[in-house]
Amino acid sequence: MRMANLTTEEQLYRWSVLTLDDEPIASSAALEIRPTLPFDQARKLDMLFVCAGVHVKDAWNPTLGRALRRLAATNQHMGALCTGTYLLAKSGVLNDHRCTIHWENIGSLREEFPQLKVTDELFEIDRRRYTCAGGTAPLDLMLFLVRRDYNREVASAISEQFTIDRVRDLGEPQYISVRSQAPGAPDYLNEAVLLMRNNISEPLFVEEIARYLNVSTRQLERAFQQYFHYSPSHYYLRLRLTAARNLLRHTGTTVRGIAIETGFKSLQHFSKCYHEYFKIRPTQERARYSEL
Repeated sequence: MRMANLTTEEQLYRWSVLTLDDEPIASSAALEIRPTLPFDQARKLDMLFVCAGVHVKDAWNPTLGRALRRLAATNQHMGALCTGTYLLAKSGVLNDHRCTIHWENIGSLREEFPQLKVTDELFEIDRRRYTCAGGTAPLDLMLFLVRRDYNREVASAISEQFTIDRVRDLGEPQYISVRSQAPGAPDYLNEAVLLMRNNISEPLFVEEIARYLNVSTRQLERAFQQYFHYSPSHYYLRLRLTAARNLLRHTGTTVRGIAIETGFKSLQHFSKCYHEYFKIRPTQERARYSEL
């Protein structure tokens, strides 16, 4: 918003910082954030974005829920950055809306709020609700809003200031495509990775993936080795173990349940693979993350 004002030499946007109790609050990086507007003035804003950090569940309280529901009842445009989506969901203001959150939290959000339409896209806009993943996704969302509210030229000028070569649009996934990771890779390699991502709980055999893509198993194995330096089965295992780690960190599902959800036939095999890859046991992972 500041850059929009700077590049146009006009005050296109104004912004304020609010906290629920009007007191300074510490960020996840231990930086003190001071409010610039009393919370009871929130209803006068055109749009309110909820920001949250890593341990977002610790930030929840019933008072926050009531405040957000009151604002929603006034038809307030409301959004969330990264894990802030969880707070909107917990408050009940995302029901019947498409929404998204950082990819690490997608599984846990779907588990706790099965009624929500949670996508894996960079950002979602559904009527008066705006949600986005973390990282640089808030920038993509804001550039989209600038382009919508004003024009493409203003958004392009902001992109140049931030040295962004491509503005990602509504509908794009959070996951970095194979084309970006490995320029020149054949299209079937990207399709193979998507198949793996979409079949975590019931893993496919490499031969099944090759047959579906109409390539030979040997051809698929060569492509994975050339562009990822892993065999297809090893790459697939890494995806499943990463999914398991996210569930350990962000859900209350039992370790046995997580093993099943990520396609492992036994708890022993899951624990062995997890320890070999992450150098820590699943139970230790959960305990360590809760202390961070």
